[in-house]
Amino acid sequence: MMLQTTDGRVIELGATYLWYAFPVLILTHIVIVAESAMRSSGDAVTPLVLGALTIAINIALNFWLIKGGWGVPAMGVAGAALATTISRLLQVLFIWSYLNLRRHWLITEQVLENTTRLWNSYKSLAVPTTLNAVLWAMGTLMYQVIFGHMGTTELAVFSMMGPFESLCYSLFFGISVACSILLGQSLGRDEFEQAFSMSQTFIKAVLVFGLVIGCGLLLGRENILSWLNLDTAELYPIASPAMAILCGAIWLRMLNMIIINGILRAGGDNKFCLRMDFIAMWMVGLPLTASAAFVLGVDFKWVYACMLFEEVVKFSLCFHRYLKRYWMNNLTLANA
Repeated sequence: MMLQTTDGRVIELGATYLWYAFPVLILTHIVIVAESAMRSSGDAVTPLVLGALTIAINIALNFWLIKGGWGVPAMGVAGAALATTISRLLQVLFIWSYLNLRRHWLITEQVLENTTRLWNSYKSLAVPTTLNAVLWAMGTLMYQVIFGHMGTTELAVFSMMGPFESLCYSLFFGISVACSILLGQSLGRDEFEQAFSMSQTFIKAVLVFGLVIGCGLLLGRENILSWLNLDTAELYPIASPAMAILCGAIWLRMLNMIIINGILRAGGDNKFCLRMDFIAMWMVGLPLTASAAFVLGVDFKWVYACMLFEEVVKFSLCFHRYLKRYWMNNLTLANA
């Protein structure tokens, strides 16, 4: 926590939160694997229903444990972390119970024989993806460090805008998952032209949706800032221009999400995604943002804009790769 801020109170609360929330890391990986397997085999409804149920439970537990009641003392930040952990544990139990009741193939099927070819194919896909996730997580932490050392107010604005961004991206993340499944199935049948045509449709749709949503959010940003409690005299001058920048750039982030997660990775182009993320985040985004914050000393809105410039680099690299069609691979043949 001391990497992200020098505020003693924030460090204390953050350490408390992490202590109660660390099991979520393990539980989330279990959920991701199970949900990905179900979606890839055509069962997208069950993860949706169980996920919605988990969110409802999480909201109720947060309200109860943070404020206290029914014999439980108010726990504050610790209550929020504990509520998240309990909710995620329940989600794992829900998924396990469903798979057992339905005698799902994830439980009933025998483990495939460990062949050298299968293992090498798995490593060629999994290792770059894992390294990519680690680099991305470390980069996200470094952005937190940069904004945290700009000041407690700047960190508060950045942290409050984070969940709102996640809410916006969740819709498009679902679209990218659907895109990856459909493209993966077409590529697995050697229907390459159909896969490319389908990818074009997804890109056009996401571009239109992203622009419409961005304009809508820009027009309603005053209400959004009020909803996020960023309309106070101290926070509003910092949050309002940053929110406008986010609304203007959200379509670009959506496009990158669909191209990277929905298209390139569907064809196993994970090594390129690793190189691209390293260049965009670690060679451009982070140095540019740090320079703006600590060398140039510009306002929060410009530092925030420098962080989003990473998306411009990503798009230029990814769209060029997409047009080259290097991602159009039949992974089922490689694993046969």
